[in-house]
Amino acid sequence: MHYVERPGKEPAVLCIHGYCQSSAYWVPTLERLGAAGIRGLAPDLPGFGASGSLPGPYTMMGYADRVAQLLDACGLERIALVGGSMGGVVAQFFALRHPARVVRLLLVATGGFAADPAAGLARAETIAAGPWNPETVRPIVAGFFHRAQDAARLKEYQQIALQASQKAAVEAARSNAEARPFDRLGEIGAPTLIVQGRHDRARTPEHGALMRERIPGARLEVLESCGHTPQLEDPDAFHDLVLPFLLAGR
Repeated sequence: MHYVERPGKEPAVLCIHGYCQSSAYWVPTLERLGAAGIRGLAPDLPGFGASGSLPGPYTMMGYADRVAQLLDACGLERIALVGGSMGGVVAQFFALRHPARVVRLLLVATGGFAADPAAGLARAETIAAGPWNPETVRPIVAGFFHRAQDAARLKEYQQIALQASQKAAVEAARSNAEARPFDRLGEIGAPTLIVQGRHDRARTPEHGALMRERIPGARLEVLESCGHTPQLEDPDAFHDLVLPFLLAGR
C-alpha cells in the first residue's frame, strides 16, 4: 500500500483520506506535523491514488484491517488516528477493531451512518453502469468544497479521483452507504475530537453531534467557513484547532 511519510517523534499520526481522494489531501497536515517534530503518515487506500491497482476488499472494515497491516509493516504499535469523510468511517472501524492501537482519534467531515443509504447505493450503481472518466468524477470532486476552487486545483483533484479503479469506486461507495459503526461508538475509549464544516452538504454538523453523543467524552467543533474538506478549505483554522489535540500529552 502506497503511503507518504514525514519523519519525527512517535506516537505517529496517521491520516486516512476520503472517497475518490488520496494521501495528497493530507500532505498539508503532514507538513505541519513534521514542522512540529511529529512523525506523520498518510496511505492511499487500496483501489485509490497510487494504490489504485491493489485488490480489495474495498470495504470500510477491510480498509481498517489494511491500515493495521500497514502499521505492522512500519513498526508502529500505537498512533493518533485521523480520518476524513469515508476515511473517518474507516477510522471509526479501526478504533473499534484495534482499540489498543489508538491513542487519539480525530474524525473530520464524517458520520456514523449514511443519512440515505438507498441514495448512496443508487449512486454506486450509476457509477458501475457508466464510464469512469472526467465527467463522472467532476461532480464528486465539486462536492468536496464549499467555496469555488481555482481551475488548476480542481483539475488536480479530478486527476486524483481518476486514479481510483472503477471497481474500488463502486464497491467502496456501496460499503460506505451500508456501514454503520454508529451503533458501537460507545465502545471507543480514545480521546476523540470531531470536526465538521458548517456548509458540508454530505456530512453535516448534525452528523457530528450524533457521534459526539455516542463517543464518551468526545468534543465537537464546527468550522464556519468550510464544506466537506476543511483541512484544504481553511487550513489555518483547521490546523490551529486540531494540532493541539493531536499533540496533547506528548
